Amino acid sequence: MKKVLSLVILALVFYSCSSQKEVIKPKEEPKKEIPAIPVVVKKKVLLINFEKLNVKTNSSLRGISVVDSLTAWVSGSRGTVLRTIDGGKTWLNAHVKGQETRDFRDIEAFDKNTAIVMCIDAPAYFFKTTDGGKTWKRKYINMNPNIFFDGFAFWDDKNGIAISDPLEDKLYLIGTKDGGDSWKELTNMNIPKIIKGESAFAARGTSIAMMGKDLLWIGTGGGNRARVYKSEDSGADWRIADTKLKAGNASSGVFSVCFKDELNGIAVGGDYKKDKELTGNCAITDDGGLSWQAVENNGPAGFRSCVAWNTVYKYWLTVGTSGADFSIDDGKSWTNLNGESYNSIGFSKKDGTGFVVGDKGAISKIQVEYIYR
Repeated sequence: MKKVLSLVILALVFYSCSSQKEVIKPKEEPKKEIPAIPVVVKKKVLLINFEKLNVKTNSSLRGISVVDSLTAWVSGSRGTVLRTIDGGKTWLNAHVKGQETRDFRDIEAFDKNTAIVMCIDAPAYFFKTTDGGKTWKRKYINMNPNIFFDGFAFWDDKNGIAISDPLEDKLYLIGTKDGGDSWKELTNMNIPKIIKGESAFAARGTSIAMMGKDLLWIGTGGGNRARVYKSEDSGADWRIADTKLKAGNASSGVFSVCFKDELNGIAVGGDYKKDKELTGNCAITDDGGLSWQAVENNGPAGFRSCVAWNTVYKYWLTVGTSGADFSIDDGKSWTNLNGESYNSIGFSKKDGTGFVVGDKGAISKIQVEYIYR
């Protein structure tokens, strides 16, 4: 019986093994290589053009203040004050009656009706309008024969400071806390004494720059060093740093200084009598003006009298009598735009609208476009 059972089991095992089919794995086909699709990386390119406007004046224009896309004010020699409220298509005469021979080097506008204009030399007058230039009221007078105001700037619509060439070996400053309705001399107790020949330049008032509520910078020249004064308390205390811009004579130094924030700023200038020289025209700072580094390569293509930061389109622009340049890397390198002569730049902080002004009534609107190539 056991023998028979053993035979049955063996037969079953044999049947089970013989009934299993051989499992053959399919051959793997070689993988087909998918051709790489080229990725085109487009570069963002900034295009800037100046659109020349038709303006009925032959005055030398230096003051420019842009409120928004519609409103801008301009001032200059022979008592010239102009206003546009249609984006530059037309310019209205807003001159100060009785001041047709004066030189208005700087203007600060707050809206389409309100502006303050500065007459720089003795007797120095500041006038203010609140009705679009129909009437002006004198808000400040200085009869000192040595007075020569270089410009003013405002932290807001109430608080501002104006700067004059030195009196008694120190820069002369006055301030307002009521929108320019009244002005008071700032104490010069802590203002450092100037070096021989040193002063600020009256280049559209941009030798003075402001940030925040109490930061203040002033660029100077005319001495053997081109320097920037810095105050962190609205002009009460000061520190000074050399910029390495051209210096050593009355026609060279820092003509304009501008900051995009509390740390990053640019100073431009050079020698306006040698306006095509390529060195000593620009310096940059990233520590709030405590130290400056000269831009020795790829700098502006000559002397520059004004530099400005566009808060909307994020670029720097600088102009002078030998041309204009722009930078998108905080002044480390510059691209030349043209060789046209302009004195000053005005940008709206609201929408980025910009104008440049120059001699013989030159006004151009800045056209900006970003494209991808």
